Amino acid sequence: MTYRMQLQGAALAVCAAMVATACESGMRSPAAPSAVKGTAASLNADGSNLKVSEPIPLVPLFEATNVAVSAALAAIGSTGRNVTDVALAYRFQVSTSESFDVLAANDIGSVDASNIVRFTVDPELQQNTRYVWRVRAELQDAVGPWSEVFAFTTVRPGGSTSTTPGPTSSGPRPADPPPGQILPLPDMQGVLARFSDASDSCPRGLKYVNNPWQDRVIDAFRQIDSRWGYNAKPTRGASDNDGVPVTAAGDEAAYHYGAGPDQGSFDVHLVDILIGHCGSSPSLSWRVFTGEEPGIWTGAGRF
Repeated sequence: MTYRMQLQGAALAVCAAMVATACESGMRSPAAPSAVKGTAASLNADGSNLKVSEPIPLVPLFEATNVAVSAALAAIGSTGRNVTDVALAYRFQVSTSESFDVLAANDIGSVDASNIVRFTVDPELQQNTRYVWRVRAELQDAVGPWSEVFAFTTVRPGGSTSTTPGPTSSGPRPADPPPGQILPLPDMQGVLARFSDASDSCPRGLKYVNNPWQDRVIDAFRQIDSRWGYNAKPTRGASDNDGVPVTAAGDEAAYHYGAGPDQGSFDVHLVDILIGHCGSSPSLSWRVFTGEEPGIWTGAGRF
């Protein structure tokens, strides 16, 4: 008997003795749906019974305006110990009521390899109307917790939507890169150095909203290249911000390096421009962290 055959025999013996253990070529067995469902004694705080986190809404940003009536919604999907082994569905709900008692949309979205969940509202919404939306993960008869509720207002009759591409300030905007390429990150450290006084960078004690200091910096960047904007900080929610919905990280800049509209793009270089944000003595920084975490471009309602 060869050494390899001895190992195979030993492995089969272990599998026979431990029936409950998946053992096939040493590979991890897919989790059964029951592995991610909670029992009556292990429900989530809101009573949902799918053992996953709540999705994180991305776009439209909280209280965004001039949103297309065929609104495109996006969120970061749920996470959990076993969710990589099962195919979760994601239900989006859109309503004019905070209680969601009357629904304008109630359907399943799609999820990509990056765990970004997307849904385009169909049929179209009413113009000049405020809507709220939320999303949750589902698996057969189990449901996960709802996301935070985000709100947006649709475009007025005859108005233009917030996704119109092109320059949004008096500064130039480099042309879109060729397919398969990205634009390099401009070095703006010389411009940033003009704004060493960051004493008004945290006026409300909130980290994830834009602030007067940051507005001045981003405005100066955009005078040179209008692809600069804010990072909507998709990894953070109101619970991280004293209950205030996130509009943008108050110490970061985002540069849209890809093609198409800036607003809502995930194709961004990310730069941390302030150390000690909301501390007693913040100081300038230029730490590029592109690719370290998800980022999304936003004009923070300013442009």
